[in-house]
Amino acid sequence: MYTADFDNSGAVKQILTCYNKDTAYPLVLRHDLISVIPHLKKKYLQYEQYKQQRIEDIFTPAELNRAVKMEAYTLQSAVLINNRKGGFTMEPLPAAAQFSPMYGMVVADYDGDGKTDILMGGNFYQSKPEAGIYDASYGTLLKGDGKGHFSALTAQQSGIRIRGAVRDMTLLKAGNRQLLLAAMSNEAVKVLVVNSLPLTHHQAASPQR
Repeated sequence: MYTADFDNSGAVKQILTCYNKDTAYPLVLRHDLISVIPHLKKKYLQYEQYKQQRIEDIFTPAELNRAVKMEAYTLQSAVLINNRKGGFTMEPLPAAAQFSPMYGMVVADYDGDGKTDILMGGNFYQSKPEAGIYDASYGTLLKGDGKGHFSALTAQQSGIRIRGAVRDMTLLKAGNRQLLLAAMSNEAVKVLVVNSLPLTHHQAASPQR
């Protein structure tokens, strides 16, 4: 991602790119690009002219040199485990945790085997049409083996069926029951009873106005 005030308007723009081998191409479409950097409309009067343009074709070397360049090499959801040697070891999570971006998670022992598990939820509905929405997650329970590795349980095994955009999760003690609260985007909090697997769904709390 390149960030700079490319048109000297006083506002910083962010241009996200992706690589095909060693070449960076912008993810932004022509009409979105010229809506924030209007002077580029003269350079790209038609979509055909914008096709297959590299980031170096759009901006001059001087513009790119003064931009802040940030790079991401790992986009998968992963867990960082203390290796007890002064650092952390990254362990990629199973495929079931990669279907959607994850925003809420709670680490606990959900099946009573004394080993740490991970319960997580996510989804994102505000992405642009050309990217598509991310709605493939209904909540995921990852069973830990105590050695830093995790395997995904099926929905039938976990009992988790959380539809919608999860933004946070937390555990709450209620009498002799332990409840999982999933804070949702623009809808009621969802509640699951966590006493044993499969988890059971509780009546949802009323959304705050």
